[in-house]
Amino acid sequence: MPHCILETSDNLLDQPDWRGLLLAINGTLVETGFFQAGDIKSRLVRHDTFAIGDGAPDQAFVTLNVQILQGRTDDVKATLSAALLPVLTRAFPQTLAQRRCSLTVQITDIHRPSYGRKVSD
Repeated sequence: MPHCILETSDNLLDQPDWRGLLLAINGTLVETGFFQAGDIKSRLVRHDTFAIGDGAPDQAFVTLNVQILQGRTDDVKATLSAALLPVLTRAFPQTLAQRRCSLTVQITDIHRPSYGRKVSD
């Protein structure tokens, strides 16, 4: 834990090193002191079909959903979000300058009683 799902529209002008960006997200989470590196699972989903508002082609999005087991305070969640948003901002400078782009970070709770996990040995 946590699970980090980075979703983007496919019309971004920047094409960062995607694996490097995921590792930067992981590293930032470790730096907060709340998680250990081996517990973080990050992945990228790029959307080629999407609509933002009126569907204008100059609109783009990047959203990072960090799913954590419930029980963390709002202050911890705000700290995580505040630490991660600059990582996204640094990764997409051209898109932010030349497109209408929304960068978002959301921290969501995973329902602890219903969460199941099996780890291979």
